[in-house]
Amino acid sequence: SCALPGGCSALCTASHPGGQWPMELIGQRLRELPRQRLKTAAKDKSASVLVPLCLDALARPSVLLCVRAAHLRAHAGEICFPGGRADPGDADAAATALREAQEELGLEPARVTILGEMSPVLSSGRMVVTPVVGAIDVIGGAGLEPLDASRLVLNSSEVAAAFALPLEHLLAPGTLTWHELHVGRESMPRYIPAFRLTAEQASALPYAAGQARPPGFPEGELSVWGMTGFVLHSFLSDVLQSGISRSKPGAT
Repeated sequence: SCALPGGCSALCTASHPGGQWPMELIGQRLRELPRQRLKTAAKDKSASVLVPLCLDALARPSVLLCVRAAHLRAHAGEICFPGGRADPGDADAAATALREAQEELGLEPARVTILGEMSPVLSSGRMVVTPVVGAIDVIGGAGLEPLDASRLVLNSSEVAAAFALPLEHLLAPGTLTWHELHVGRESMPRYIPAFRLTAEQASALPYAAGQARPPGFPEGELSVWGMTGFVLHSFLSDVLQSGISRSKPGAT
C-alpha cells in the first residue's frame, strides 16, 4: 500500500523499491521553507550536517547515516549525519557540510548535488546547526546511482561505520516512536522523535551498541534520535510531506 497520502505521486514512488528521490520537488520544498534565524555569539558556534540522500545497494531510496566511533568522549556510538563545526575558510553552510562529509566518510564533494538547506536547529551544546540536503551520485540530472556504503573510506578516528537506511523503513508503521524528555524547569515534558532500527539492521552495527538511548528505550535496541532524529523527522514531515506524524498522538 502507498506510504504517502493522496495516492501514488513523485514522493510516493520514492518510498517504493526501484523508485527515485524526487530531487526537483525536494529542492522546491526546501526553497519554500520558512527561514528561521537562531542567534549565535560567534562563527565557532556554527555547524552544518549533510542530509545525504542516496540509493542503497538494492537501489532503494535511502538516507546515508554514520556511527560515531566508540572511543570518542562525546556521543560515542551515536547514529548521526556527517557534519561538524564551520571552519573560517568555509564559504557557507554547504561548504562546511561537504568538507565534513569528505573528512569523515571520504565522500568527494563532486559526488554530492546540493538540493538546499533546512532551517537551522540548536544542538544540546548550544551550537547552531544548519542541515544541508544533498543527493549522492546523480546521473543524468534526474536519478541516482546505487551507493555501496561499505566502499566508503571512513575516518576511523571519528566514524566507526556508515550505512544507508531505506525510506520505506523510515515510513513503515512502528518505526517512528516518541519519548518524553524533561528539560530544566519546564513543567511539561517535550516529546522527541526516534526512529527504531530493526533487529537485523542493529546486528550489522555492533559499533553502536554503546549509544545513549532515549528515556525508556529498550536496552539492546538501536534508534536514530536526538538532533539527528529531529532533523530526519523534520525532513520527512516538512520537506517530503510524507504524512508522517508531526507530534506524539495525544500530546499537547
